[in-house]
Amino acid sequence: MRIHFILVGEGPSDEGLIPHLANLCVEAGADEATGAAPDYRRLPEVRGRTVEARIEAAILLEPQANLLFIHRDADRPDAEPRHREIAAAGAGCALKTEWVAVVPVQETEAWLLLDEAAIRAVAGRPNGRKDLNLPHPHAVESVARPKERLQQALVEAAEMSGRRLDRFRARFSSHRNLLLLRLPVTGPLSQVPAWVRLRASIQEAVARLRAMEDGHDGDHT
Repeated sequence: MRIHFILVGEGPSDEGLIPHLANLCVEAGADEATGAAPDYRRLPEVRGRTVEARIEAAILLEPQANLLFIHRDADRPDAEPRHREIAAAGAGCALKTEWVAVVPVQETEAWLLLDEAAIRAVAGRPNGRKDLNLPHPHAVESVARPKERLQQALVEAAEMSGRRLDRFRARFSSHRNLLLLRLPVTGPLSQVPAWVRLRASIQEAVARLRAMEDGHDGDHT
């Protein structure tokens, strides 16, 4: 079974999730998985910035997709409001395609805080010893403002000062993208509840897609 999915994200910086989501689809039973982020510039107009509007636009741009990933940071310790928002958006546009919610708690940057080696490498000091004060996996979803915490960890790891530090701080967006691409989907991340929920949701969605495909194949025998 082949899966082609769309990642309906919060912005271009989410695209680093695509290879990880593809790998999770294969882990869940897909024979092959590819993904894309919709290029909304290809449409003359996107009506609004709501989740529902972005879903509808994404389907117009990638009509061959058989799975949607809808990413929204929780922005709070409780992810349930975001899950309800995504479910309501799917219902509002009568979504027929299988979909999976991607809801990091509290922000995607919380997941990036779990890879000390990558933080040190991106900061240019892979063998650095300065304590970065990174959270344990079981506590990472309780970290307030993980984006700011990640910025500080990178600064600590870089061990720079003056203008060099100012230039380093200005490249946070590219550093964040590198960390997202390098995100280790095993190890500490596998202990984080939001990631566990994501993997389980993908397994359920892939199982439904396989059942649908098997059913269609049966119609032609």
